[in-house]
Amino acid sequence: MQGRAVIAAGAVAMLLVGCQAKSAADQGPHGDDTAYLQAQFDALKPGDTLKLDPRVYHHSQVLTIRTPNVTIDGNGAILTATNDATSAVDVLGDDTTITNVTFTAPTQGKRWMGEQQHKLVVKGQRAAISNVTVVGSAGAGIYLSGAQHFVIHDVSIRGTRADGLHMTGGSAYGDVENIKTDQTGDDGVSVVSYNHDPAPCHDITEKNIAVGSSRARGITVVGGNNVDISHFSVANTSAAGLYVASEGDPYFTQSVDHVTMSDGSVTGANWDPSIELGAIAVYAGNVGQHVRDVSISNITVTATSPAVNRNVAIIDDMSPPADELRNISLSDIRLVNTRVAPFFTNAPDGSYTLTNWMLDGKPLEVSSI
Repeated sequence: MQGRAVIAAGAVAMLLVGCQAKSAADQGPHGDDTAYLQAQFDALKPGDTLKLDPRVYHHSQVLTIRTPNVTIDGNGAILTATNDATSAVDVLGDDTTITNVTFTAPTQGKRWMGEQQHKLVVKGQRAAISNVTVVGSAGAGIYLSGAQHFVIHDVSIRGTRADGLHMTGGSAYGDVENIKTDQTGDDGVSVVSYNHDPAPCHDITEKNIAVGSSRARGITVVGGNNVDISHFSVANTSAAGLYVASEGDPYFTQSVDHVTMSDGSVTGANWDPSIELGAIAVYAGNVGQHVRDVSISNITVTATSPAVNRNVAIIDDMSPPADELRNISLSDIRLVNTRVAPFFTNAPDGSYTLTNWMLDGKPLEVSSI
């Protein structure tokens, strides 16, 4: 069987740009490597590995990896976006592996929303992303849309203007492990299923997640099915540390079914008093959608901001309340160093259970307020 071809980035020393031959060192006045890198990606054949030179590459336009079954070995390279509006690296080909690379963009500026502005965009199937660092992004750090059977391992993301790792568009069958996010402009790690998506996100496992700080929530499932999240730490979030929800206007997200969050900690949550959620929040707010079969267990909650009035909340924002919330379980919740109420809900009796709560090491009888 023929082996995979390994192509060094320097192997293509010259490329044709505007009918003129240019070396990689001559890519424009600011060392713009867009054409050089795109030519390298376009030259790949299925089964090839492209090994980049361990240097800084600048790109002013979107870079696209279209060929299926290729490996991009960054070899320590840094890919730096210089134009917010076209700053993405798009992975469209199936069976793409990306490893040993850093993606960077400015950490300051307005938040952009389009797919061309997220730093690493994955739309192909069976993608494997490992040993990747993202520093800065006009939007999300890593954005998966409709990706299936993906693996995201050993990734560090910081300084983004939107989410750190964002999974949406019906992304499914994902294995997410050893993820660190910090200083994200929105959620740290999120699963989001909008009403207009072709299907909800589903069958995603997240393990060993560390959210250092976030200007929104920490770990979220906002529409999605069969999502299992375990062994995590969340700290310094402006809103909830853990958030499971179906949201109405203006986001309009799908239902939640069978979500578990276990074996973790939330510290210093909800420091923005204008967003009153608490450290852990389960929320139903989209008419026609529901939040059911949610289990949150074995969580230590420490030093929730005194600016809000609860540590944990289950909120039914329907009017009148119907059957949107069902089988919500909150067990083995340990509250530490807190001055706010343990729990708030307006959900119907029988829609949730609370078991084995403690406050500063002592058993706590919990009731809604």
